[in-house]
Amino acid sequence: MKIARSATLLLLSFVIVASLAFLRGPSLTPAAFAQRGNSGFLGEWCAQGDRNKRASITSNGPGFLTLTNEQGSTSPGSYQGMNQNVITAVGWMGVTGTLTSDGRRINWSNGTFWARCYGGGGGSGRLPNLQGTWYQSGDHGKACSIRQDGDSLTFTNEQGKRAQGSFTDPKHVTASWSGKTINGTLVNNAGQINWDNGTMWSR
Repeated sequence: MKIARSATLLLLSFVIVASLAFLRGPSLTPAAFAQRGNSGFLGEWCAQGDRNKRASITSNGPGFLTLTNEQGSTSPGSYQGMNQNVITAVGWMGVTGTLTSDGRRINWSNGTFWARCYGGGGGSGRLPNLQGTWYQSGDHGKACSIRQDGDSLTFTNEQGKRAQGSFTDPKHVTASWSGKTINGTLVNNAGQINWDNGTMWSR
């Protein structure tokens, strides 16, 4: 009888402990919570890569953010679950933003993007000069051109179609062609642009 009573008490204690652990959930120390989130989101951004359309993201406590778009509208933000590369702008109809692996761009679920601002006037002198004539795949029968104003760029391809873009840093550019964004990497002392769609411009 004593053995049965002891077994019952032991089982009851286990159930109580398990229930409390379930209700409390996983333990998260303040230090661990403070580390949640990707600091790559923080700082100044340029909406659509346009340096005249400044946006920003600041920290608002562990795991929480304040987002300000190019129009001055603000929204609280938070990380989406445990995915530190995705944030949700609660005040902007729950639009989500995904940070690219290189940390230079946020792609929003509404089809827009923010790119890292570079230069902003005072620092633009450190950017390479891309102004002038370029050639697709090095073919002089397929002339293209780039017009540069600080870190803002206007691309014209071999078909005469234009795209607005900008530097995201001294070795990378981004261009929006009919709503589709293509990123380029500068190589050969900025004498060649390797685009991520597999094409290349050189001069």
